[in-house]
Amino acid sequence: MEQRFTLYTWQLPDWDITKENRDPSKGPLRWEEDTWDRLQPLYKKLEEKVGTLDFLWCYPAYEYWKQYKISRLWVLDVPSLEIFKFFDSKIWEVMFDCVDNNKQPEDIHWDQLIVEKSEGIKMLSSGNKNDITPVILVPISPLIRVIDKSRFNKGPNHSNARYEDLPTSVCEAKKCRNERPKPGSWRQRRKGRNSLS
Repeated sequence: MEQRFTLYTWQLPDWDITKENRDPSKGPLRWEEDTWDRLQPLYKKLEEKVGTLDFLWCYPAYEYWKQYKISRLWVLDVPSLEIFKFFDSKIWEVMFDCVDNNKQPEDIHWDQLIVEKSEGIKMLSSGNKNDITPVILVPISPLIRVIDKSRFNKGPNHSNARYEDLPTSVCEAKKCRNERPKPGSWRQRRKGRNSLS
């Protein structure tokens, strides 16, 4: 029997993931420019490894997206057959640390990043959601049901905002951004591993 999972993904507010492919040139719209410049080589290699540009990262449980730039939260009901890949979240964090320290991730990290699909499903089913990142293809399959797409992030000044407290329009989300965050490392401003638009 096929399982279904509720997955969450933060994406650009005007991108319709039900109809459009991913446009890598929009990365600077999602990240601060210096951050995007540093991360782009990592993403290019990841796209080569998985064999497509048209995928997006999901959270297996709700997590707040602290970035300054406005993002829309999509809540999806996803059949297990529609999960394209699983990434090991801890390995991805190690790879981010490498980039943050101006190093390239080692080959062993790339070898360990992708988790066998059956193992990923087992981890999701057992509630072990912190160590796994589900990835789906875009445009999303008609078999994936959109539960909600009406919420937006508040910006980095609102850490760990509850789902119920998220603004329900871009206009409301802009009001939450009274000031830009104080300068700090991109690593401090970044939230989680759902980093591809």
